[in-house]
Amino acid sequence: MFFEQKLYFENLQEGKKFELGSVTVSKEDIFEFAERYDPQAFHLDEATSVAVFGGLAASGWQTACLFQRLMARQFLNNVVCLGGAGVENLQFAKPVFADDKLSGRVTIAERRLSKSRPDRGLVKLLCEMVNTQGDLVLSMIGIVVIATNRTEARMNKEDQCCSN
Repeated sequence: MFFEQKLYFENLQEGKKFELGSVTVSKEDIFEFAERYDPQAFHLDEATSVAVFGGLAASGWQTACLFQRLMARQFLNNVVCLGGAGVENLQFAKPVFADDKLSGRVTIAERRLSKSRPDRGLVKLLCEMVNTQGDLVLSMIGIVVIATNRTEARMNKEDQCCSN
């Protein structure tokens, strides 16, 4: 079943941390992303990027996308996530350079049950990504909707009702 072995809202206590693994950004990745999604000179031209940032720098949006990939694989796919509800305070704290190894982590910052839908809760996640040197390069608060244990009970009841 869809919900087996996954964490529910009740399992996500404030302060709990989840390490998301890492990804390395190549020069080719930076150029490819910039060409397709953020075609600014300081991402497309190495000399301009060096003059502005001190090295070939990735788009902040690329950094956010890389974080999202790590978070989806290592966190969101392991909880009963019913969708995203928003992002607050997105910050690109430092540039990401070619060959940087980026590591992500999520900390449960806040959680509350939905007032109108008791089968789910809203969870605020402190999302952080650090570079090879351990410097913060990205931070944001992600808000996700996570199912409660009641969701599985409701789904099982519906399965029993409709399985005749």
